[in-house]
Amino acid sequence: MAEERDFSISWQAPEFYYYEKTADWYWVLGIICIGIIVASILLKNFLFAVLIFIAGFSFALYGAKRPRMINFSVNVRGIVIDNKQVYPYENIKSFWIEYNPPHQKELLVELKKSITPKIMIILDDVNPEEVKKYLSKYIKEEKISESLPVIISRILKF
Repeated sequence: MAEERDFSISWQAPEFYYYEKTADWYWVLGIICIGIIVASILLKNFLFAVLIFIAGFSFALYGAKRPRMINFSVNVRGIVIDNKQVYPYENIKSFWIEYNPPHQKELLVELKKSITPKIMIILDDVNPEEVKKYLSKYIKEEKISESLPVIISRILKF
C-alpha cells in the first residue's frame, strides 16, 4: 500500500500546441478584421467595429505567444497541473486518451463542473498506456470528443 500511495506519473509538456505563424497568417487576419470593421462602419455599428478591432489585435498577440512548459502528474490525489491546480478524482467524470501517432497524444478529462467541463493535457513523452492504466483505477474511461473551440483552433493553426 505504501508503494501505491507514493507512486505517480509525472511529465512536462507545452500548455498548448504551437503552430508557427507566417506573415500570410497575420495578413489574412488583418484583411478579415478590416473587412468586418468596414462593413460594421457602413452599417453604423461602431461598437461592433471597435470590438472586432480589439479581437483582431488580441488574436494577433495570442497567435505570437509561445507555450510555456507545464509540469503534469497523476497520483492518488488526482491530476495535478503545475503543482498548483489539483483535480481530485471525485470531481472528474471520465477520461479519454487520444492517441494518433506521431502528431497527437493527449489526455482529455471531463469534469463534473459545468464551468470548465473539459481539459486537454498534452502527453508529450509519457507512455499513454501507463497513464491509461493508472487513471482506470480511479475514474472511468469514456470516449470524450474535443470541444468545438479546440477543433476550430486546430484547423486555423491557432
